[in-house]
Amino acid sequence: MVAKLPYTLHSRYRSIAIAWTVIIIPPIFLNLGLFYGLWYGTHMDRIAVLTIPTAVLGIFTVIAIVERVWKLIQPSPQFRPLHSPRYGLDIFQWGYFAALLLISALISSTLARGDNDQDDHELQTRLVSMPAPFLMFFLATLTLLSLLLNALAIKIPFRFGSLDAGNTIRPAIYYIVEDVVAVDGNGGLEYREAWTARYDGSPVFRRMIWTLSVAWMVAFYVLAGVFTTLVFVLPKAAVYAVGWAGPFPLAGMMALWTIYYVKSMLREEEMDELEGRMEMVPGWVGMRGLLC
Repeated sequence: MVAKLPYTLHSRYRSIAIAWTVIIIPPIFLNLGLFYGLWYGTHMDRIAVLTIPTAVLGIFTVIAIVERVWKLIQPSPQFRPLHSPRYGLDIFQWGYFAALLLISALISSTLARGDNDQDDHELQTRLVSMPAPFLMFFLATLTLLSLLLNALAIKIPFRFGSLDAGNTIRPAIYYIVEDVVAVDGNGGLEYREAWTARYDGSPVFRRMIWTLSVAWMVAFYVLAGVFTTLVFVLPKAAVYAVGWAGPFPLAGMMALWTIYYVKSMLREEEMDELEGRMEMVPGWVGMRGLLC
């Protein structure tokens, strides 16, 4: 019998929505509004125009990080990975830090170079439009690494998330869902325990996590390539909006596909479990027996 997850999105929409609104809404609206308003509505220095929107975005990012880390380091282990020490952050948070560091380096180095090309800051504008494609490429690469390590069944010599040393790395989607639901969705330790048990006990569930990881990896590689190309070939006036906001609708379409795919796989998992139970009943033939 597969472990039941003590969680339904119907009761957690609000907590997840609040947490991720802080991350998603500023890049789409506030960031774009500030950039285009200052660029075309004022005579402000162009370096300042490029700096202010990303600085404001940084404030929202810091708020999101502080709120999340605060939940993880509370004396109670409610939100931390299973059996981890008090200051043991989850895998999602470490990935968040790494992505933030890389994007900050991209933006800082771009702003620091000045208008060396004497192109009215065109190259700088294109480079500061690259964080979203850069982030997708980074996430896709981490996912690819997790899939390779999982396929090769390499045992890790240290604790990784909720798993002790000696376990095999699991596909990236496994860690993302566990950490986001447990912390941002307030699922807590109960969810982490059930999520681990569900993965360990259900072949269909493991196949679903693997497929989702592959699908999102491929989608992010493709989107990163497409939007990088657009940022460097479209007119300068359009690239900031395209680079920052363009990936979100397409990622939203992937999210819708994910919902329908997960529902279909959970139905398959339920049918397999029911079939397994009925096979224990004397005289039961089942669909597999009828087809043989």
